[in-house]
Amino acid sequence: MNKLPVLFVSCNASSLQAQQQAGSGPARMIWGKHFESVVLISTDADLQAPLVVPLKGGAARAERIQALLSSQGFKASIQSEPASTRDGLLHVLLSEEPGDLSEVRLNTGMSEQEYRRIGQCLEVLREQGVLIICLDDKTDSQVLLHDRHLREMINSWVQNQQWGDVMTFKGGSQKIVPTLRLDDPTVCLLNAAFGLGGSQFPQRMFSSGMDNSERMLSGFGWMR
Repeated sequence: MNKLPVLFVSCNASSLQAQQQAGSGPARMIWGKHFESVVLISTDADLQAPLVVPLKGGAARAERIQALLSSQGFKASIQSEPASTRDGLLHVLLSEEPGDLSEVRLNTGMSEQEYRRIGQCLEVLREQGVLIICLDDKTDSQVLLHDRHLREMINSWVQNQQWGDVMTFKGGSQKIVPTLRLDDPTVCLLNAAFGLGGSQFPQRMFSSGMDNSERMLSGFGWMR
């Protein structure tokens, strides 16, 4: 099976579900692609460590994710939940509801590199029929993802990655970057998506909404 895309979706999940209009930007990103399960990645500022939640279809996928995270030193736990509203959200995002669904909830307060390591270790799932959606659930009414600041942020990550690769190839030492603890949920999640996407600039961007001043959702897609 070909590698499935990674999608970063910024939206107000409650408002989006209330619209009940399927066929959004994410659905167009995966048009014609078959996936066996979906893994959502979100953030939760109340957590102290990553939490893996099997929502539908059993716990096998959640246990696999826990093992991948544990192999990188992350003390992730598994916690089942009796019910979930995620099916309705995925119906809007993907125009269908998956039979197998898990969610990885990341704590804030880790370093930039730790979030990227999480993405890198979970990237293997993309080759196993898993569609990964990084869900940036915004509580405010406007979703403004494609502003210049965020695009420049990702571009700087790409340039730093390329610089590090060149220095390693030439036998030089990399710059020592101070370890900063991230508390912005969007930046935390975007770093994980960047790692999942192979540390490249996303190949696609999408947005949809009632008009330019009030976007219902906006996002990036790593297609390779």
